[in-house]
Amino acid sequence: MKNSEQSWINYAERIFALLKVNRKEFSEYSLEKSRQLGFTGPQLFVVFTLCKNPGINLQELSERMELSKSTVSGIVDRLVIQGDVLREIPTENRRSVKLFLSPDFLKKCDLMETKKQYLTDLIHGAEPEELELIIQGLEKLSELIRRNKCVREEETKPEIK
Repeated sequence: MKNSEQSWINYAERIFALLKVNRKEFSEYSLEKSRQLGFTGPQLFVVFTLCKNPGINLQELSERMELSKSTVSGIVDRLVIQGDVLREIPTENRRSVKLFLSPDFLKKCDLMETKKQYLTDLIHGAEPEELELIIQGLEKLSELIRRNKCVREEETKPEIK
């Protein structure tokens, strides 16, 4: 194996390991924060999503969460039982169900403050320059992934004769 090929492998392994560690630590952070608020992680994500998108349906919610419709339905069911989420059936389309945060929930919980605290606690103590470096690195990684995805798609396209 060539030196440069081994370097690429080493870089890829380091990036993958860091992503794995960061994903685990972010997941643990999210779990801790959601428990403090009396929710599971997925429940908190539903609450934040419904706050930003009141009236979406279950299909839209499951797409945003990147979870199956049945999984999201179970999460919503528990939130409905707790009185935090309401299902509304519009009169113009009885087959559709819209999801909203309940007025009682909105009275007892300042979601914008909760979300702000959730996010700022995560980066507390970082200097603006450090945060810019993190953002630039993540943007560059996203760009590389998209670019290489396009290359792979081009390579696998059948030739048109």
